Amino acid sequence: MKNKFIKIFCITIVGAMTLTSCDKGFEEMNKNPNALTDPAVKSMFTLAEIYVDGQDYSNTRGNNGYAGQIVQHFASLGGPGSKYTYVAEYSGSLFGESYGKGLNQIFQLMSVVKDAPENSNMVQALRIMKVLMFQKLTDTYGEVPYFEAGKGYNGNVFTPKYDTQEAIYNDLLKELDEAGDALDAGKGFVGAADLYYQSDVSQWKKLANSLMLRVAMRLSKVNPAKAQQYVEKAVAKGVFTSNDDSLVLQHDAGPAGVRTNPITSSWVRNDLNGGEANIKFSKTFIDLLKNNNDPRLRIYAKLEASGDNNPANQQGLANDAKEFPGGDKKLFSDPNTSTVLRLDAPTLLMSYAEVQFILAEAAVKGWNVGGTAQKYYEDGVKGAMQELTIFGDKVPAVSTAEYNTYIAAHAFKSAGTEAEKIEQIITQKWIVLLFNGFEAFSEYRRTGFPVLVPVNDPIGETKGTIPRRLIYDQSELITNAANYKEAVSRQGLDVMTTRIWWDK
Repeated sequence: MKNKFIKIFCITIVGAMTLTSCDKGFEEMNKNPNALTDPAVKSMFTLAEIYVDGQDYSNTRGNNGYAGQIVQHFASLGGPGSKYTYVAEYSGSLFGESYGKGLNQIFQLMSVVKDAPENSNMVQALRIMKVLMFQKLTDTYGEVPYFEAGKGYNGNVFTPKYDTQEAIYNDLLKELDEAGDALDAGKGFVGAADLYYQSDVSQWKKLANSLMLRVAMRLSKVNPAKAQQYVEKAVAKGVFTSNDDSLVLQHDAGPAGVRTNPITSSWVRNDLNGGEANIKFSKTFIDLLKNNNDPRLRIYAKLEASGDNNPANQQGLANDAKEFPGGDKKLFSDPNTSTVLRLDAPTLLMSYAEVQFILAEAAVKGWNVGGTAQKYYEDGVKGAMQELTIFGDKVPAVSTAEYNTYIAAHAFKSAGTEAEKIEQIITQKWIVLLFNGFEAFSEYRRTGFPVLVPVNDPIGETKGTIPRRLIYDQSELITNAANYKEAVSRQGLDVMTTRIWWDK
């Protein structure tokens, strides 16, 4: 890969800027920014990029505790995602942290950046990052404050109204379309302060278009014509064409906090304990890779107590388990601390492989995306295997021979039904979305794939059905009650079984 995955460097002012953000939500996001008399905008931009994928709070609780277990990447005896139970701070973690940190940082920066040509690329990049955050939010909860969010900085709106998901999605597509077109290589950017692409405007344009693919495909059932329109538009503009284009954020091993990987850091610090982790790989995930002789398994998993990453010895925990079979946690597979669970393991926010699988699905539907479903599927699998080199060389990379053997055994079902083809594509995407539980949760709800066996536990909230959303941050009942109630009256009860707009 290109040397664009630079280390998150220690910028004193970035650490200081964290004091302007908190987990509390709108009351903090809407504080007067005039306290920033001389904002260091490049440092603020860096921090915004770090915050886009969330910090320990939302990743530990919302991603690992809920979404990643609902889609059966991971399992835990008492995990709310495994048993579909309700834990308020877990369910609302993404909501509170997104508005209190990531979106707060983006809106605050937008409020102080001067409207000048030299700042145009920064503004367009912030618009793209805003889409990344809001899509995750609205896909997780449904209706959320969108158009009035951040208006405390310049409009004195401290209790923003919730917007329909349809209106939000229409604007997400508009933002990506406009921001991508407005990016201009002839104008200034932020130099090395851009941790994503080091201010390479061509890469940012590909990101805008690739994200447009993701946003548009989410509409495939509720508005297939619009989905097709924007998928084809994104392809015409230019999307990711190799692993060099993937959106990857590199991390440092310490100190714990802003600079460490938000998915792995609390897991490694608090939970692994030499194989005594409470969260393990799900039996669903391990069995699929193991039964298919998937060479990625040695990179993803190991038995932490012994350091054994031999695929034959990996064992996943059933999501409905009430105890560890045999009574020994150490016999069950953990994420590999030599690769994907390193404290400085990079975060893969959006990959070339994901783009190829979106294009494969679009081709199955007969949309004009310039290639065949089989070719996109094969390139997606190959890209997914090759991209694992970002996690280092302590475990041998997947070789070309291993890929060839795998793809021969799991060839694209060219003669299959549309549903069979899409199931094959989405199952591969589900593997790629490991550690991106929120996105995998959305794709499962949109497609129904991979086929998962629901957990029917008496302590669950859903009577044995897989959740369709998470419950809002309950602070909204106090700080934004009228708008919260209006959203619930439109969308349906604030429970895990209520379907959101695109979930048909």
